[in-house]
Amino acid sequence: MSNEKNALIRVENLTKHFVSKPSTIGGKPLVVKAVNNVSFSILEGETLGLVGESGCGKSTTGRLLIRLLEPTSGKILYQGRDISKLSRRQLRPLRKELQIIFQDPFSSLNPRMTCMSIITEPLLIHTKMSRKEREEMGYELLNYVGLPREYALRFPHEFSGGQRQRIGIARALALKPKFIVCDEPVSALDVSVQSQVLNLISKLQKDFSITYLFIAHGLNVVKYISDRVGVMYLGSIVELADSDEIYAQPLHPYTQSLISAIPDTDVDNKRQRILLKGDVPSPSNLPSGCPFHTRCQHCMEICAREVPEFREVAPGHFVACHKV
Repeated sequence: MSNEKNALIRVENLTKHFVSKPSTIGGKPLVVKAVNNVSFSILEGETLGLVGESGCGKSTTGRLLIRLLEPTSGKILYQGRDISKLSRRQLRPLRKELQIIFQDPFSSLNPRMTCMSIITEPLLIHTKMSRKEREEMGYELLNYVGLPREYALRFPHEFSGGQRQRIGIARALALKPKFIVCDEPVSALDVSVQSQVLNLISKLQKDFSITYLFIAHGLNVVKYISDRVGVMYLGSIVELADSDEIYAQPLHPYTQSLISAIPDTDVDNKRQRILLKGDVPSPSNLPSGCPFHTRCQHCMEICAREVPEFREVAPGHFVACHKV
């Protein structure tokens, strides 16, 4: 990967398999291959967008980066240090620097805790602040994310979806982290609220020099907020490039299909929709060769036999495709 010297996080051959118990006596355990040999880097201060269909491994990848899940194999390098095998005790000091904004702004908040308690809980666990200092910081964070002071003693059910997500953002900011995983933070919100939350996330990055992994379904959302975009399919990253370049010149057939599905506000511009055939294969029974070959309109004989190398075909533009 280019500019690896400036990478805050670098991932090398990251893999995560989930093993379930056999459904029958004497049966074999089911192995779900959620993430397969993924390698990429996130530069300090940038936003890397990660897109793909549901179940492709986006959220699993994000949770692996901050060690909410244990990797099956591979390396997670944070500031050059491999954190993939650190114990819970060794990870504790790093927890302050690695945070997450969850997808569901309701289930990610404790319904029995007030807004102030939720926001200041990280300070209680990781700092030696007094109660008064924690409350002062809580009010400061509330103000920063655009919530009035009088909301401090309200419970999660008393807020709207957008307000709850702001509480989640304030909680993630409490310890002044360097890296935040944004796990589809606007997918559960109305369109009018989405723009407000996205603008807030962008403002936070400028004010606090935060690095983001931004996970989303909507390609238009990712383009708005991301410096670079990675496209994920069936546990593998199939294309990675600068945001403008990947939208102007997508090289992988899957990326081309996703971009063709973006609604166009120009009624005179009739974009040709690329429809994919068949269904997404099961991650517990991956196809041989290229994982996308069963749905690709450009499939060749080699695609069913060999896994394409994820290589740099232009400066900063990586793709895994035999055709390119």
